[in-house]
Amino acid sequence: MLYDNPHALLICLYKHDRALCQRDGAVDDAPTLDRGVPSCSNALRTDQQAALLREKAAHIDKRAALHPKPMGDRLRANADKLRAFADEHDQFRFTRQEKPA
Repeated sequence: MLYDNPHALLICLYKHDRALCQRDGAVDDAPTLDRGVPSCSNALRTDQQAALLREKAAHIDKRAALHPKPMGDRLRANADKLRAFADEHDQFRFTRQEKPA
């Protein structure tokens, strides 16, 4: 079953044995969406979500320019992390292939 977390721009293809959002010993039948881990093997993104991550990163970069250096640096690091998630999606994404004629 797929679980969508629109705020995280992430979809979870939940499999309990691989879920990084679950605490040790938990036997939940669903993910804990507020504790999702982007590097979890259950995590999926669509091309649209990857594009939205880049848009969000660009917006954060603009905000970073308006803040003092320490805060701006943290904002830029956050933007870089979002771009890295989008880049990882682009590098490892898979698509449904059309059948050869």
